[in-house]
Amino acid sequence: MFTFLKNDMKFVETEKDIMNSNREYNVIAYDKKVLGNEDILEIHEETEELQIERYLVKKGDDFIAILDYGMSSPRHQKPWISLLAVHKKFQGLGYAKKIYMLYEERMRSQQVNCIHIAVHSTNKSAVNFWTSLGFIQFDERIYEDKVILSFEKVLD
Repeated sequence: MFTFLKNDMKFVETEKDIMNSNREYNVIAYDKKVLGNEDILEIHEETEELQIERYLVKKGDDFIAILDYGMSSPRHQKPWISLLAVHKKFQGLGYAKKIYMLYEERMRSQQVNCIHIAVHSTNKSAVNFWTSLGFIQFDERIYEDKVILSFEKVLD
């Protein structure tokens, strides 16, 4: 069973621990292996501007993931996932898929008919993960000198 806790600045160390366990992703997304407090603060400020809901996901006593999502993406005004990051030590256990399915259930209960996500083209594991869940690429663009792929899943 997973518990979703609203994420705010009092969880900076927890968020840093989850993010910094994913150094490959940090290099792809932030051009550095390790994020500091100032990076987390910057992420919080950006997500606030974009009206993103931020959650830490717990399983038992363990914080295992971060899930950030919004109801109106900046480019397409569609519900979107901004981030799903699972702590490295909890990867490979099917938790990301289960967390996503809980999120999708939440969206269905709000009569959402599609979900968007943007993925760095070099993040092959993320591209494979999202396509395995039924997301289909519909756009490719350059953002901050990086190729970003946009995916959509239509909810029946």
